[in-house]
Amino acid sequence: MLKRVDLHFHSNCSDGFLDVEDVLNVVARSGVVLASLTDHDTIRGVADALKVSKELGVKLIPGVEISTMYEDGEVHVLGYGFDPYDSKFNSFLEERFESRKQKIMETVKNLNTLGYSLTFDNVVSQSPGPFVGRVNVAKALVSKGYIKNTNDAFTPELIGDKGAAYVAPCGLSSKEAIRVIHMAGGMAVLAHPGLYRYNNEYGLKESDILKMIEWGLDGVEAYHSKHTYPVARYYHDVARIHGLMVTTGTDYHHGVYPIEFMNPPREVVFELLKNFLKGDRSS
Repeated sequence: MLKRVDLHFHSNCSDGFLDVEDVLNVVARSGVVLASLTDHDTIRGVADALKVSKELGVKLIPGVEISTMYEDGEVHVLGYGFDPYDSKFNSFLEERFESRKQKIMETVKNLNTLGYSLTFDNVVSQSPGPFVGRVNVAKALVSKGYIKNTNDAFTPELIGDKGAAYVAPCGLSSKEAIRVIHMAGGMAVLAHPGLYRYNNEYGLKESDILKMIEWGLDGVEAYHSKHTYPVARYYHDVARIHGLMVTTGTDYHHGVYPIEFMNPPREVVFELLKNFLKGDRSS
């Protein structure tokens, strides 16, 4: 089996369905030898992930996915290779994680104003772990019979970006997230740039990435399970032109593990293996 890389997936420490051990077993069984657990705004699962991955023979890079605001829209920044025991970084993330609860409480209030009978407890009951996010709000709306499936919640009328009940992440800029990741000794990578929507168009532009390069951006997640090949290739080329690392990630949460449907160029996989497995016997 060819060696595979997945630098973006989630456990139930954030909005994934599986616990740390189970999700790493899914990853390992699919031939992944280099991985990163990137839960939203938390690294609570990293210590367990490091232990489990070692038992499974998978090289695990400490990771996190931080929600930020960029140009009045939500953008996610992935952090890799930081010191998971850095006290300032841990405190920063704990504050971010707690702020999510406040964000969801405000979202519930907005939905109440719109006529939806929903409580914060309804939302919490839809989460398998301590995390609460928009996906849990969507599941709560489904459970109440207001919508048929979770996708129906992510609309302008409900909790889609800038939707009627949407509440933005509290104030953290992409620039600040990059700085904090670097302060903890990590690398900052722009997550799934083709999925953000601005002015009815999908995808960040090269000019946006150039701004982030000025802030210290280290890489771009060109290969993502929801990027079409032309989109992935566009961000691959932009990253290469500007000397950025190209990464690949499934963004797995639950269900069928999509790595089987992804085909990043072997040069990208080999480069990531070379850079992250340097000095590691599993390479």
